[in-house]
Amino acid sequence: MNENRLDELKLTGQLPSPTGVGLAILELTRGEDYAMGDITRVIQSDPALTGRILKIANSAGFAGSQPVTTVGQAAMRLGVRSVRNVALGFTLVSGNRSGTCPGFDYERYWADSLAIAVMAQGLAELLHSVPPADAFTCGLLSGVGTLALASIHPDRYAQMLERGRRPGADTLMILEHETFDLDHCELAAAMLRDWRLPESFAFAVATIERREGCIDAPDEASRRMALIVRAARHLAHVCLEGLDEVHASERLAELMNELELGRDDLERLRQSSREQWIEWGRTLQIPVDVKVQPHEIVAEAARHMAVPTDTTVRATAERKGLRILAVDDDPVSLRLLEHHLTRDGHQVMRAANGRQALILALESNPQMVVTDWMMPEVDGLELCKSLRRSNEGRGMYILLLTGREDENRVVEAFDAGADEYVVKPFNPKILLARVRAGQRMIELREQVEKDRQIRDRQVAEMAVLNRKLEAAAMTDVLTKLPNRRFAMRTLESEVSAALTSSSPLSVVMIDIDHFKSVNDTHGHDMGDLVLRETANVLRNAVRKGDFVCRLGGEEFLVICAKASLAQAAMTAERLRAAVEEHVIGFGYDKHVTVSLGVASLACGARNVDELIKFADRRVYDAKAGGRNRVCSTDPPPNLAKSA
Repeated sequence: MNENRLDELKLTGQLPSPTGVGLAILELTRGEDYAMGDITRVIQSDPALTGRILKIANSAGFAGSQPVTTVGQAAMRLGVRSVRNVALGFTLVSGNRSGTCPGFDYERYWADSLAIAVMAQGLAELLHSVPPADAFTCGLLSGVGTLALASIHPDRYAQMLERGRRPGADTLMILEHETFDLDHCELAAAMLRDWRLPESFAFAVATIERREGCIDAPDEASRRMALIVRAARHLAHVCLEGLDEVHASERLAELMNELELGRDDLERLRQSSREQWIEWGRTLQIPVDVKVQPHEIVAEAARHMAVPTDTTVRATAERKGLRILAVDDDPVSLRLLEHHLTRDGHQVMRAANGRQALILALESNPQMVVTDWMMPEVDGLELCKSLRRSNEGRGMYILLLTGREDENRVVEAFDAGADEYVVKPFNPKILLARVRAGQRMIELREQVEKDRQIRDRQVAEMAVLNRKLEAAAMTDVLTKLPNRRFAMRTLESEVSAALTSSSPLSVVMIDIDHFKSVNDTHGHDMGDLVLRETANVLRNAVRKGDFVCRLGGEEFLVICAKASLAQAAMTAERLRAAVEEHVIGFGYDKHVTVSLGVASLACGARNVDELIKFADRRVYDAKAGGRNRVCSTDPPPNLAKSA
């Protein structure tokens, strides 16, 4: 969904949005240079919102930690961006509790959303893959597209809901596209991006209805968030809607296997989810109605979950029957076939001819097809060939029923793609024996596919872990900037490339003025805060493509690729001004200044060491000249001598 389309919807004035404090937060954070102190001051103006954020910060994910009692402490624990996102989510709830769409149950919508939020937070606490506060917010906002459509088009949306008679997710999205040329998932993702929420939130809500998974996730964070929110949505709907237990537990088992959660993890989630949901319902004054005990579905799901390899035989023996498509143009034979297969525990769909069978097979994807050979229009042999030409049909086990056991016909059947055959009129015992043999083959294929998926996930996780380890080795722990190792490695590469291509290269050395007095007067904790805040200012002020790194202590280095000395000096002046203008809060409430030295290869440097020495000497000259200034040239001889 493009920005112009969203702007058109915003012009209606009916698009749900945060209110009051939420709007103030949106306005404050439109740029990237907002400070933690600004956010906390806005939130503290709303006592109810403050209490809800403290509740998130003191949740089970931080068990054992000291309770936080202020928004500032919550921001330090959760991160200022997470606190911002949570605040926006809660203010959206406060401002959109009712509406004018007669067919839309607003209380039920928020109860559903709250249940998904609680489940997502619980899953995030178990998995440690995304921040629990972010998972809560993303879950809370995951269905905001339906609220938006009901708000913008109340009458038409009510008519659409009446037409669908409380449609399921797939039908609802089809009806939305037919009516509005967009669906609630697309709209929700666009709204979250407009509110400057993380891209992982937008991807998760855009794909929440997709059964096939998150194979096109732009990054690992988006994939993890999408997996968590999809699983949370399913479990929440089980608790609210009272879905069929077998269907619900099997689907939940798939999701839990995908997230690599064990039975103990499910049990912990079961114990906390219902109480958290009811408690949050009271806090937000949202009526919740638990119709199904979560532990009943979770316990059933645990029985469906993948088991260790050494118990594969026992698990296979306990599996339910197959989904089988039975095909025969003779109604009596078809009913007889259905009778024997159903008695053996299988789920049977029927088709009266090959053409109908082909359409039904591609729509419902049965595990096995049992078809007569001789049929009008499309016979069993042509059905085999057609199915084998499709991706879905290649994985189906096909059993042909034939009236003749001529060896040429048998060969022809196998060449067409049949896996097995039974002679008609069939002996029920022989038929079921062949079906069970096919079932073993199907289950072995599925096990191989599951093992392959597990291996693929493990390989992907190892790749992610390796990237994280490499990133950790190149990242400064305190400021989250690239560290000295990264700076030297990058600079070596840039100097070599610049000397080879005769292109410009410059660096800016930065030193915080009077930093020792900060530590001596206010303590090292405040000194660390000054370093972090200064690092954030520098990170947000550099040009795109420049690298800002922390060398150690109060020293920073900016690598300006393809920048002349004059261009780097302009960058340095912009950095100096940005640091000077920034007020560091949290009890310090002062400005700091920096002295900057600029050097380039054009100064005569022949390698990394000489380039660094030029820049370092000019930092010294800037300090000697009064600090809070940029020095990009060598001083006159008399000034250098006096310095």
